Amino acid sequence: MMLVHLNQPDIAELAHNAWLKTIEDGVHTYDIFKEGVSKEKVGTKEFAQAVVDRLGQKPETLKPVEYKKVEEIAEADRKPIYSVLNPAKKELVGVDVFLHWWNGSYYGAGTELGQKLEAAANGDGLKLVMISNRGTKVYPKGFEDTFCVDHWRCRFMSDNDNREITHQQVINLLQRVQAAGFDFIKTEHLCFFDGEPGFSLGQGQ
Repeated sequence: MMLVHLNQPDIAELAHNAWLKTIEDGVHTYDIFKEGVSKEKVGTKEFAQAVVDRLGQKPETLKPVEYKKVEEIAEADRKPIYSVLNPAKKELVGVDVFLHWWNGSYYGAGTELGQKLEAAANGDGLKLVMISNRGTKVYPKGFEDTFCVDHWRCRFMSDNDNREITHQQVINLLQRVQAAGFDFIKTEHLCFFDGEPGFSLGQGQ
C-alpha cells in the first residue's frame, strides 16, 4: 500500500502478485507450513528470494491484484471539498466538578464529602446527584468499604424538570464550592446533542 500511496501501482502490483504466486506454489515459511499442503519449507531469506524469482508472474488459483494510479482513484471517487452539516441542538444540562480532597481515610469518605457538598453547594437550580472515585459511585448509597483516593468526580445537574442550565449557574456553583474550602481542579460540562447525552452516565443514573 505504501507503493500505491507513492503513486507506483505498477511496482506494487508486480510485488504483490509475485508474493501471491509464491504462496500458491507452496513455498511457505515455518509459521504457515502445513504437511500435505505446503511443498517447500523455507526461512524468510529464502522466501524473499522466491518472491523475487516470481516477479512478473501472476497467481492462477488465487485472485491476482490490480492497483490504480492515485489520479484514477480520485477521478472514480470524487467527493466535495467540504460539506456543511446541520448543527446539532446543544443543551448544557450539568457539570462534573473534580475535587482534590482528603480527609485522612481511604474508606467511607464519600459519604462525608457528599453531605458537606450538599450543604455548601446545592442551590441556584443545581443539586449534587452523585460522587464517584476511581470510576465507582461512592455517594449517595455507596459502599463504605470502597477504596478511595483524593480525586473525586462530583456531578451536579438541574434540580427541576427544566434540565437545561446556564453557564452563570456553573460559575455560581464553583464560587460556592470554593467558598466552602474545596479545591476544584477541573470541570467538564455535560451536554445533550439533539436530545441525546454526549457524556457517560454514572452508576445508578
